[in-house]
Amino acid sequence: MSRILLIGGGGFAKEVHEIAELSAFQVIGHLADTPGIVKVPYLGQIEQVGQLRDKFDFLVIAFAAVDRKSIARRSALIARLEALSFRFASLISPHAVVSRGAEIGPGSIVAHGVVLSVDTTIGAHVVLNTSAIVGHDAVVADRTIIAPGAFIGGAASIGADCLIGPNSTVLQARSVGDNAIVSLGGIVKRNLDSGMTILPNSSKALK
Repeated sequence: MSRILLIGGGGFAKEVHEIAELSAFQVIGHLADTPGIVKVPYLGQIEQVGQLRDKFDFLVIAFAAVDRKSIARRSALIARLEALSFRFASLISPHAVVSRGAEIGPGSIVAHGVVLSVDTTIGAHVVLNTSAIVGHDAVVADRTIIAPGAFIGGAASIGADCLIGPNSTVLQARSVGDNAIVSLGGIVKRNLDSGMTILPNSSKALK
């Protein structure tokens, strides 16, 4: 049984912990700035990860993001850990529906109720949160977070370091550039440039 160490200890880490155990991983503990609420041992702050290298096989980034600041923090941490040659596990809930043709990169998390349709491509360190749907031939690039209930239409393309908010929609064959945000209930009706934001419950985009 492979051993994993969680980076993060909040509510999302609790979800990741459950998915990991259902997927036959052994979760040895978590690292965070302070002890979290996830029910595995607290092993110290993130900077101590190197001291624990012989105690685990894979890392999992077990926190998500809610804005550009937290997206940037998460992406910077991933870059630091990759530079130190740590390995990352991909976790796929047994309660997700994943097409045999789907490709999922290292470090990505596919939560309960997610649907990945035919020939979808999911990059590294992507979070597909509860009940998100990704249509056929869609692409989601590295480190992007797809929130609960989001819908990504067939052949759509989502760039890196994006946040696609809860219950939002990206219509079929539309593209979303890097570092874009689609807020709660937002709708991407036309291509969205990098760094743009769709306002909540609308299709209006702002820089």
